[in-house]
Amino acid sequence: MSTPSPDLSEAASAAAEDFFVQIYEFFELIITRFFKNGYASIAQMSGKRWTKVIGSVVFYLIIRPYIEKLFKWMHDRDRRKEKEKRDKERAQFGKVKMTANSLRPGADDKGKVLGEVENTDDELEDEEDIMAAASGVPEWNKMARRRQKNYIKSVKKDQRAEDLSRDQIMELLDWSEDEVVDEKTKKEL
Repeated sequence: MSTPSPDLSEAASAAAEDFFVQIYEFFELIITRFFKNGYASIAQMSGKRWTKVIGSVVFYLIIRPYIEKLFKWMHDRDRRKEKEKRDKERAQFGKVKMTANSLRPGADDKGKVLGEVENTDDELEDEEDIMAAASGVPEWNKMARRRQKNYIKSVKKDQRAEDLSRDQIMELLDWSEDEVVDEKTKKEL
């Protein structure tokens, strides 16, 4: 009762072959029509049509620089409008960028750091009060300036201690070379 079914591999190969033949014929038709029609359109062209083609090309070559100028002008106009808009926004908000040095009293364009002071503290006391009141930025008080001076002095003392030679340190400590050697031998034992 079972009927023999046709071989599936033969049916699949026949379908694939038919598919690729149709694709090949389609592309062949397109290529032949392109060349045939392209040749016929050039070979059978009248003088009137040649005049139109040549006139179009010449017109394009003549008008192209003006087209480029038009697009450049449009681009520049847009950029100018953007720049004016940005400048207007900056003008509304005042100065956009402000440096930290501009917030300090007595800061000028040289950009001094807070620790850099040309005059002594005694000369600056009156000026600091005036500048602090004018700028609205609170200035260091006397205690803070004293702490800063003491810190700088201690740093300088530490640097002087580093600069001393080993003999000078031994002399300051009242140690002799013999005592140091004796202590080393005690540790080794």
